[in-house]
Amino acid sequence: MHKLRAWFATRAGQELAERESRLLSRRLAGLYARRVLQVGAYGGGRCPTVYGDARQWVLDDWPGGPIDLQAQSEVLPLASSSVDVVVLIHQLEFTDRPHQVIREAARVLAPEGHMLVMGFNPLSLWGLRRLMAPKGAQPPWGGRYLGPWRVADWMQLLGLTPRPHEGLALLPPVPDRLRRRQAPSRVVYGQSLGAGLRWLAGVNLVMGQKRVGGVAPPAARWHQRLELIPGGLTEAGARHARRDQWHDAG
Repeated sequence: MHKLRAWFATRAGQELAERESRLLSRRLAGLYARRVLQVGAYGGGRCPTVYGDARQWVLDDWPGGPIDLQAQSEVLPLASSSVDVVVLIHQLEFTDRPHQVIREAARVLAPEGHMLVMGFNPLSLWGLRRLMAPKGAQPPWGGRYLGPWRVADWMQLLGLTPRPHEGLALLPPVPDRLRRRQAPSRVVYGQSLGAGLRWLAGVNLVMGQKRVGGVAPPAARWHQRLELIPGGLTEAGARHARRDQWHDAG
């Protein structure tokens, strides 16, 4: 994942991160999202995504990075049902255990909570570019892309109800060395794609809601504390975690 973060630090990667963040912010604006866990950090800075008034924690296996929790996405150091939104930033394509990653995300998600999965689409020009890349190519071309239909199937198996996915980035990025300095980002990535083109989008956002009958209303269910599993954080992760975000204010 550190190589993907390096790509996000390039001009092309920064532009995609900005587009993804805008799409995430629009979708999160309509959700009950007091406690948001973002799994996977963008490259150069902490994270460009804005979640309004929600309290946000960024988790990544990034020693010394601009994150709140250092841990692997396959084993989240959080109690079950402890957050109401989980956002996976390109986590399924660059792991040998994608099933485990999405299973862990579903575990920490509270009843009626939402999971948002951002990923590269194999049936796209991005996917074609990946197939043409040599073996061992650097991210974003070295991953195992998963179609939105497969991610939605996995969500259903875990008790989540998928929503129609959304797409971004019809065209693959132009390498930094070949681009005009003043080229606008919309030429590369464009706006969110409509229903007719989203199946060909290079990047998909798949959403699902954890449906459980008889749950308590959100206001009665949540407290201003993130429930960590004792011993679940690495020493570095505990050092970089923000203490005031684990405890109730005041």
